[in-house]
Amino acid sequence: MVVPAGNPYMRSEKPEASGFDRIEMCTLALDDLSDALQEKVVLTDLEVRREGPTYAIDTIAQLKPFFPKDSFTLILGSDAATHFDQWHRADALRKLVDVLVVRRPGETATKSGFPEVEIDALDISATKVREIIESGGDPKEFITDSVLEYIKERGLYGSK
Repeated sequence: MVVPAGNPYMRSEKPEASGFDRIEMCTLALDDLSDALQEKVVLTDLEVRREGPTYAIDTIAQLKPFFPKDSFTLILGSDAATHFDQWHRADALRKLVDVLVVRRPGETATKSGFPEVEIDALDISATKVREIIESGGDPKEFITDSVLEYIKERGLYGSK
């Protein structure tokens, strides 16, 4: 399940893309996946539709009634995992979900205490993609053409 952030309360700057832009970019990226992968992924806009700051614990609380017999694993990048203890009601969230940390190739362990896996993926972050776009660079090797076109059409992240 892919859950684009609504209004992440820990972000120091307001995002340059609205929650609805993030939903659309996720939709485009998922559409670019093979049919076999698309069948395994669900996109939800429940955080984007929620007013005010969005907290993971509230998202889990919304999802649990629809999946009462399922367990949840919150998959985080290593950057997010290092700040997990600062999350809203982090201790309560730990009791509701398992946490799995995904490291990019070559990253060192986070010492977060959560299980970690290193994946064979691009060594890039959303922050880095935004920086490339803001500086006028070409992020094509990191995002799909349809997502890049969407970003340019809407002038997101300082694109031209």
